[in-house]
Amino acid sequence: MVTRISGLASGMDIDAMVKKLMTAESAPLNKLNQQKQLMEWKRDNYRETSVKLVSFLQDKLDALSKSSSISAQKATITGNTTAVSATATSVASGSLEVEVTSLATAARISSVSAPSKTDATTTDWGDVKLSAIVGSGIDASSTDQVEVKIGGASIKIDPQTETLSSFVNKINSSTTAGVSALYDSATGKVSITSKTTGLAGNAIKLEGAGAAVFSALGLNATVLSGGADADLKVNGLKIARSTNSFTINGVQLTLNSATGGTSSKIEVSKDVDTLVTSVKSFVDAYNDVLSFMNSKVSEERYSKYAPLSSDQKKDMSDDEITLWTTKAKSGMLKNDSILTSAIADMRSAIVEGVKLADGSKIDFTQLGITTGTYETKGKLILNTEKLKTALEEKPEIINNFLGNNYAASSLNNTYTSDDGILARMKKISNSTLIKLAETAGTSKFSSDLTAAFLSTSSMGTELTSLDRRISDLTKKLTMRETNYYKKFTAMETAINKYNNISSSLIRS
Repeated sequence: MVTRISGLASGMDIDAMVKKLMTAESAPLNKLNQQKQLMEWKRDNYRETSVKLVSFLQDKLDALSKSSSISAQKATITGNTTAVSATATSVASGSLEVEVTSLATAARISSVSAPSKTDATTTDWGDVKLSAIVGSGIDASSTDQVEVKIGGASIKIDPQTETLSSFVNKINSSTTAGVSALYDSATGKVSITSKTTGLAGNAIKLEGAGAAVFSALGLNATVLSGGADADLKVNGLKIARSTNSFTINGVQLTLNSATGGTSSKIEVSKDVDTLVTSVKSFVDAYNDVLSFMNSKVSEERYSKYAPLSSDQKKDMSDDEITLWTTKAKSGMLKNDSILTSAIADMRSAIVEGVKLADGSKIDFTQLGITTGTYETKGKLILNTEKLKTALEEKPEIINNFLGNNYAASSLNNTYTSDDGILARMKKISNSTLIKLAETAGTSKFSSDLTAAFLSTSSMGTELTSLDRRISDLTKKLTMRETNYYKKFTAMETAINKYNNISSSLIRS
C-alpha cells in the first residue's frame, strides 16, 4: 500500500494531477463499460420482445385455436324449452327432437322407522352417540373401533366419541363410499343416496361389523329404492341413459324433466357472434404484437448519447440523467434483423391466403379483413358486417382460415400454403423465439420480464468476455494509479528533504 502524500512540499495538487492523468488512461475502460451497457440494454429489449411473443402464443393463439372459438356452434331449442337444455359442440350437426318419459334416478335407502335412544336428555339427534342408539350393537365402554362398510368404503367408528352427526360426516367425506348421507336432527331418521344415477346405482351396500348401526337407524339393506335409467326418444329412436347429461350427435343434452308429451326440438347452427368475437380477438392480438415489434425496429437511435459514467453523473441533475439515459436507450433494436424478419414473415403469412384440400384458397379479404395504408405497417382492419355475411355463405370459413393444421403446428417451424393463420403465427413466433434465445439467452417459454438470461447465448458469451476485459483493465489502471502516486510521493519526499537541507544551511 503506497502512502499518498499531498503536494505540501511542491505546492502542487497531486490528487488533481493524478485524476487528470487517470481520466485519459481510463478512456478505454469507459468505452468497454459503455459497450457492455449498450449490450445489456439491447438484451433487455430482446427479452421484452420474447415475453411479448410468448404471451401472444400462450394467451392468444392457443386460446383462439380451441374449437369453442373458431368452430363455435349454438343449439336453439323450440317447443318444450324447459325440459331439456342443450349445448352444441364444434362437431354437432343436424337437428334433434327429444321426448323425455322419465329422468335417470339414483338408488336410495331411507329409514323406514325412527330410531330410539337411551339418553332422553339429548334433543338434537346429531349429538347422540351411536352407542346410545337402541339396537346399534355398540358397547359404549369398549375402546375397540368398529368397522362399518358402506359402498366401497370401510369407515371406522370410535364407540367413545362417535355421534350420529360425525358418522354422517365421515360417510359424506369418503371418496370411495360413492354415496351421500343426511339425517333429520328431530327424528334421527337417515337417508343414503348413491352418487351415481341409473340402474348401476343400485350398488349401495351396508355391511360389516357395524351393520347393526344401520338397522338401529331404521335402514333395511334389502329395501332399496333402486336407481333407474333415463327413458327418452330422440328423433323417434327409443334410448336409455344412465345419467341425465350426455352427448348425442355432438350436442350435449341435459334432461331437466319429462316433456309430458311435448317434445323439445333442437337446431344446431354456427354461433356467429362468438366467431366474430374470435376473429376480432385475433386481429387485436396480431395488431398488438406487430405494433410492438414495429415500434422497436423504427425507434430512433441517438448514437451521440452514450451511456453515462459514474463521474459524468456526478455533474448532472437527476432529471438531466433521466433525459440523457432515455435518449441513450432509444433504438436498441433499430432495424434489427430478427424482428424485421419476423414482421415480414407475419405480414406475408396473412396476405398469402390459405389453400384448402379442394384446391381453392381463402383470402383474408373474404373475411372482411384489410390492411391499412403504408404508414400503418401491416395493421389489420376488420369489417364485422362483411365477416357476418361471409359466415352466412360459408359457415366453415373461420375454422379453415384460422384453424387449419393448428394441431400439427408444433412439428416444425416452417409453414405451408395449407396451414391456417394461427398455425402460421405459431410457427413464426416459435422460430423467432429460438433466434432470440440463441442470440440473447431469453426464455422460449416464460412471460416473466425478470427471467434470467442463458449465459451460453452469443450475447451472453460476449458479455462474459467483456467482463473479463473490464476486470483486467481495471486491475491495470489501479496499478498505473498506484505507480503515479509512488512517483509523486518520491518527488515530494525528495523536495521535502532538499527543503530541510536548505533551511539548515540558511540557519547556520
